[in-house]
Amino acid sequence: MRLATVLVWTLAFAPPVWSALPTPDKVSEAKGLIDARELDRAEKLIVAEMMTTPQDPDWITLLAQVRLGQNRTPEALKLLDDANQIAGITSARAMLISLAESQAGHMDLAEPPLRTAIRLDPFNASAHYFLGRLLYTDNRFDEAIEESNKAISLAPGFVRAYENLGLCYEGKHDLAEAERWYLKAIDREATSESKTEWPMLDLATMMIRENRYAEAKPYLTQAIDINPRNIQSLFQMGILLERTGDLKGALDQFRAAIQSDQAGDQPGRASAYYRAALLCKKLGYADEATEDFKKFNEIHDAHHHISP
Repeated sequence: MRLATVLVWTLAFAPPVWSALPTPDKVSEAKGLIDARELDRAEKLIVAEMMTTPQDPDWITLLAQVRLGQNRTPEALKLLDDANQIAGITSARAMLISLAESQAGHMDLAEPPLRTAIRLDPFNASAHYFLGRLLYTDNRFDEAIEESNKAISLAPGFVRAYENLGLCYEGKHDLAEAERWYLKAIDREATSESKTEWPMLDLATMMIRENRYAEAKPYLTQAIDINPRNIQSLFQMGILLERTGDLKGALDQFRAAIQSDQAGDQPGRASAYYRAALLCKKLGYADEATEDFKKFNEIHDAHHHISP
């Protein structure tokens, strides 16, 4: 999964990054709408407030976060620059700049703002987590482990920091330690107000790779219960069912992954089309197999197109 997508989804489960903001009713309402992904309503509220206070850096920053959620990355970066010009850079805005750069695919530009965020606020658990996540995607596992542990020391309930430790140890091929941290994340998630499917999904995916299908299935079921639209959860359940002989059940999961409103044209959706096509061919659904292969090739070609 792309880091930008991870960061967008993680933002909802991270400790608040807006600690420097005032907390009048309107600001609290806007932040609540953003957290709930009700971006259109948040935008209307923020824009209305900015009609009377257009130079307020906090409202500008909130609008930037909305633009990030809408994948309007250049506008978000411009808004963040405007807010910094008015009030100077803050730890929260530095984090959002990093998120915007990663969302734009500028991974080399994403790390310095996170370092700035931590320099401005060493106690910002979210900044340490996001840096750990970025380092993980760059295969700098030991550094990522250090940052994730810092996030946990600052925010012991930060579920996704535990999950990131699991990913790091899995990347280091220490599967026993990876499982230990995934289970810690799952344990923390059970008492968390903000639910996330990712620790269960990551552990199940690792178990599937190890052919531990019976152990993996309950975790995948739990992940799908939390978020039935996560394409990776549906895809992995399809893989599990296919490998255990339930071909029609597997095909239903791949179909659900394809139809998920979170799928878009991500590479994960291409994989779901491909696996569905193979199963359709095996089960005798020739027309559906042809259509799925066609869709797979379209998405695959789009993601591997190199501009001259």
